[in-house]
Amino acid sequence: MSESQVVSKALASGFMFDAKAFDLISKLPPDFDVDALIDKVLEKKRNATSAQSRSITEEDLRSLLPSDSSNEIESEMLASAADEAVDVQVLSDPTQAIAPLEANEGYSSLFRDRYARLLSVVKKRPDMRSVAGTSAGRSLREGQRVKIAGLLSTRTNRRTSVDLTLDDLGGTLKVVCQDEGVMKSAMEAPLDCMVVVDASRSRTGQLFANSLALPDIPDRKPTGTSHRVYAALISDLHIGSRMFLAEDFQRFVQWLNGKLGDGDVVGRIKYLVIAGDLVDGVGVYPGQESQLSEFDPKKQFAAAAKFLEQVPSRIQIIVSPGNHDPVRQALPQPAVSPDMAELLYRMENVRWVGDPAYVKLHGVTFLIYHGRSLDDVIATTPDLSYGKPATAMKLLLKSRHLAPTYGKRTALSPELRDYLVVDPVPEVLHCGHVHTYDELMYRGTLVVNSGTWQAQTMLQSNMGLEPTPSVIPIVDLSSLSVIRRNFGAVGFAGG
Repeated sequence: MSESQVVSKALASGFMFDAKAFDLISKLPPDFDVDALIDKVLEKKRNATSAQSRSITEEDLRSLLPSDSSNEIESEMLASAADEAVDVQVLSDPTQAIAPLEANEGYSSLFRDRYARLLSVVKKRPDMRSVAGTSAGRSLREGQRVKIAGLLSTRTNRRTSVDLTLDDLGGTLKVVCQDEGVMKSAMEAPLDCMVVVDASRSRTGQLFANSLALPDIPDRKPTGTSHRVYAALISDLHIGSRMFLAEDFQRFVQWLNGKLGDGDVVGRIKYLVIAGDLVDGVGVYPGQESQLSEFDPKKQFAAAAKFLEQVPSRIQIIVSPGNHDPVRQALPQPAVSPDMAELLYRMENVRWVGDPAYVKLHGVTFLIYHGRSLDDVIATTPDLSYGKPATAMKLLLKSRHLAPTYGKRTALSPELRDYLVVDPVPEVLHCGHVHTYDELMYRGTLVVNSGTWQAQTMLQSNMGLEPTPSVIPIVDLSSLSVIRRNFGAVGFAGG
């Protein structure tokens, strides 16, 4: 029976196939008795009373398929994915470039480089090509206006104004914000990030801000690859913690191997990107030892290898470190060393990078960053919360910097170059750290926080942080659309 005859038979009985059901029919073996299967489905559907019973779904067909036929279809889907070669290009990895300088000289170099690179970013905007430095503000006369770019060094929130100090290579400049909208923008801008102020001088000699803007990313359409391949994004496994959800993660691994159905999705996955905290580490926070099932970081990585070696070899795994992994805490972080994760380094389908790292997957640019600075951004910016980390990540994109604020929880290394400037603009920004799943599309960039595989810890409970574990995004690299899957204890379910 041809596919058109199948559709006609269903339509004649008042039913129709959804897209996934039709795709499944097309993948059945040539000698399979499709006519008998459709008769069984139609009989079952006629006895159904729900409002959705007029549509024949993939689940309707699978419930009546012999297990061997279902397995054959899954195998066909996985085999077709294996024919698509992986395409990984590491564009930027700080691991080999890290070279800290003496503190005073190093931080001076770091912020000079930050200023120069962000100024270059700003001047690419059509509305900011004539932007000037702080010296232009100091020489401004009454009634004149000028756009001034500088790093936001101080901010004082007063009853009727917000007072700012901008800093650049030529010195400092004080600007007062009194307009309600400008005050709001000033309070949302992270300290030490670049801001552009449209300033004018009053009769009293005071500089006032008529507007305030961040460097931001250009507005563009989402662009993907011509190949319909997928990337699964995860982070914060915390293997070695007693709260690691091993059963959930094992369910995820089984799913990747085609043992839990969903073959049309599984078969297209070519990449697994891990954005930090693969293991729980040791001594990361006070009292952590009481939460550990394994106290040796090397053994934690060995346990991680036992899980990841079950991932099909056709899937390329990219691993970046986080603040729990045994590397330096200051950003940027190098990749985990081979002597610490020997078994994982032996795996041919595992690629290690530092934090942050730019990686192209099938031509789609990913910026992989664990997200340590999200703590600072959420703590210091009105209306941000751990429950919506993608909004905080959007602010980092608008600032064009992954960790703008110096001197808070996020340690920055005194480097000659600032590796945390967001340039180029990625198609996908992937973070973790806050253990809360979230996603949004901002100006053509997909922003994803991939949550966690760890249940709520005592520290999180004390902070009032509710994680969303075992929910993962799968990104279609052709459209940058996201498919969610839940591998939690309630049972495998589509998102």
